[in-house]
Amino acid sequence: MTTKLLSEIKNNLSAMAIASAVFIVFFVMFEVLISAESAKADAKLRVAASHYVATLKSKVDRELNTLLFVSNGLSSYLTIYHHELDHQRVQNVLADLYTRTNNVRNLAIAVGYTITYMYPIQSNEKAIGVDYRNLPQQWPKVKEAIDRHQGVLTGPLDLVQGGRGLIYRYPVYIDQKYWGLLSTVINSDAFFDSAFRPLLNDEFDFAIRDQHGKAVYGDSDLFHRQGAIISTSDFPDAAWEWVVLQKTEKAPQLIVIARLMGIVIAVLLSALVYFLLRERKMLTALAMHDSLTGLANRRLLDFRLEQALAHAKRFKRNLAILFVDIDHFKKLNDTYGHDVGDALLKVIATRLKSAIRDVDTVSRISGDEFVIVLDELNDINDANVVAGKIIHLFKEQAEVLGERVPMSVSIGVASFGQDGEETTKRLLKKADIALYEAKGAGRNQFRVFTEVEQKSLFDS
Repeated sequence: MTTKLLSEIKNNLSAMAIASAVFIVFFVMFEVLISAESAKADAKLRVAASHYVATLKSKVDRELNTLLFVSNGLSSYLTIYHHELDHQRVQNVLADLYTRTNNVRNLAIAVGYTITYMYPIQSNEKAIGVDYRNLPQQWPKVKEAIDRHQGVLTGPLDLVQGGRGLIYRYPVYIDQKYWGLLSTVINSDAFFDSAFRPLLNDEFDFAIRDQHGKAVYGDSDLFHRQGAIISTSDFPDAAWEWVVLQKTEKAPQLIVIARLMGIVIAVLLSALVYFLLRERKMLTALAMHDSLTGLANRRLLDFRLEQALAHAKRFKRNLAILFVDIDHFKKLNDTYGHDVGDALLKVIATRLKSAIRDVDTVSRISGDEFVIVLDELNDINDANVVAGKIIHLFKEQAEVLGERVPMSVSIGVASFGQDGEETTKRLLKKADIALYEAKGAGRNQFRVFTEVEQKSLFDS
């Protein structure tokens, strides 16, 4: 009885903690009504402010992504035609891109470190021919973009041609050698005004500053006001801080409630929260995890694999799938019995989890079939190392329910490289094909899906 109670407490510790917190909150609320109402109003304000600033951030991110996408298209054009650039043709391309954007002051191309092409030229003449290395205030960020091979957003800052603006710089590398730099200069005041105009309201003031404390938008004094809610956001190497402040404080409504009623309500609410959280945890575990081994089930695998593949495509990362099958598991089940078979599956699950990282996923998708998702691999061949490690782990017999059971596994490996196009269904099928190759070669080994199997994949 004591062991069962301890197990119940351990499994539902978080639910009990939340329920206890609910009880304390409501007990204090009814004991000290004014303090509780003040805390409630403050919590409501923070939720509203957080939602508001999230909306603002989302709007800015969308607007910036729309503008900065221009650099990707222009980079592709220069990569293809850099040997035969015609000045007028480049100007026409810049002009066409410029007409498709809003709040952009100019687009510029630097060949090497010198600004060579600019559109529009009018009011930007002073910038043409400027060598970035001669601009002490701008050169560090330019060098950072070149060294890191990625775009960098900076500003607002003073422009060579006059005025202020945000600048997104995107380095162009051809055959892995630095060729030049693309710059999109954004009219910061017009950009923020058009982004925020539909979102301004009578409830909140807000402002933005950069990592050096310089104002990006709005009144930076808001950061020092009492009650200010500050959050951060990152956009291509430009870390911004946001502050939201309620314009007028709203006094909480005071409610007089008897102490006894307050205690009863606090107890009932805390009990309700506890049972709801406990049931929710149980339902979530049943819906997303295998009831025998506790591993992810097919539903959770599909979800995580979709996320991992989308992440790999977006950020050019490596991803691999390991399709693991227990050799002759049916024979083991028939020989030692289903109780031993179930216990053996738990041992198998433990060994598989010991062979992977916390960021990876191991799932059981059928009786003796497991799928492992290896996410964010530094090298695509790391998947082979993991597969070899798993093969080695299963050389040792498992001792379950007084029986020593020999076992081995066969593994099919399918990888997604940084430049590939893939779907989760095709990736799983590739791993499945490689698995059958491993089985056909005598089991107790792994095989990697190669282009040789492509025909069998598409014909099936």
